[in-house]
Amino acid sequence: MKRNSFPTAIPLFFIVLASLASGCKRSGERAEPAPNTWTLPVMVASEGAPIVYAIAGSVVSDQRIDVASKLSGYILEILVREGDRVKASQVLARIDAADVDGGIRRAQAAVDAAEAASNDANTDMERFEWLFGRGSISENEMRKIRLKADTSREALNQAKAALDTALSLRAYADVTSPVDGVVVARIKRAGDLALPGAPILIVEAGGGLLFETFVAESQLAAIGTGDPVDVVLDGLPSPLKGTVSRVVPSGDPVTRSYQVKIALPETAGLMPGMFGRANFVVGLSEAPVVPKGALVERGGLRGVFVVDDEGRAHFRWLRIGREWPDRVEVDAGLRADERFVATVEPKLRDGDKIKAAESVR
Repeated sequence: MKRNSFPTAIPLFFIVLASLASGCKRSGERAEPAPNTWTLPVMVASEGAPIVYAIAGSVVSDQRIDVASKLSGYILEILVREGDRVKASQVLARIDAADVDGGIRRAQAAVDAAEAASNDANTDMERFEWLFGRGSISENEMRKIRLKADTSREALNQAKAALDTALSLRAYADVTSPVDGVVVARIKRAGDLALPGAPILIVEAGGGLLFETFVAESQLAAIGTGDPVDVVLDGLPSPLKGTVSRVVPSGDPVTRSYQVKIALPETAGLMPGMFGRANFVVGLSEAPVVPKGALVERGGLRGVFVVDDEGRAHFRWLRIGREWPDRVEVDAGLRADERFVATVEPKLRDGDKIKAAESVR
């Protein structure tokens, strides 16, 4: 009887297949590359990102002056318009001074009459003194003549004072600017009646511009005179470094806010009325801060290479919060006491050894 060899062929087939598979596996395997060693600067994450309180406001002049007349009269002409730049003592408006001129003439007539009366009284006194010396008149009559001369002299002095006042008022017919500045408003027009103390124009001095804003009561304790403040204005390309000039200690009972004025540096293009925001630093957060140069992107995620106790680098994804031109705030993924690579080498990989070139806090 012939023996069947099929059961023996099956084990041989699997042995050959396994041998081939084993050979293919060994030929397809790649050896993991050995970790590299890099000499790179290492930094310890710091905490203390500034907490910024931003509030809107406007640029105002520290010298906003109401220009008014000191006498009553109709306005003959106003020589400037809104936006015009003016110099100190420049004539801005002219007032009809007909009444003042009439007062000057009356005062001059009074001076002339008082002067004539005084001269007559002095002549009488000289004549009566000669008679008194010869005993022709009594002492009582002489006393009356002297009193008359003194009274006429005092009346002359009063008339001269009234004339000086009338002449000084004549100078006020020309309304002048008290400062160098810009006309920002015309309250009156030619033909209107000017009254003493009633504004005709409003002039803002060119220097001493302030940023004025109103701070919430809850933030007031963190703001003090002399504190530095970054002011961002819509009309200027870069922020201004301001300083808190005044904090008005009386708040609005409705809005519960307090007026704060910030002194601004002399800057080209800075004008009253510009809108912007003041950024007050009111505290420090506990979130760590890392420089932007330490950030690297791996797989679409931003993070840093954290250095462990054995000196190995491990990529750590970070959740980024606020950003500044040179640093970022870390909301999650890093503790304030952890070390990380401050300047990343593009070929740096997980597990590479880091030899610290320098340590920075």
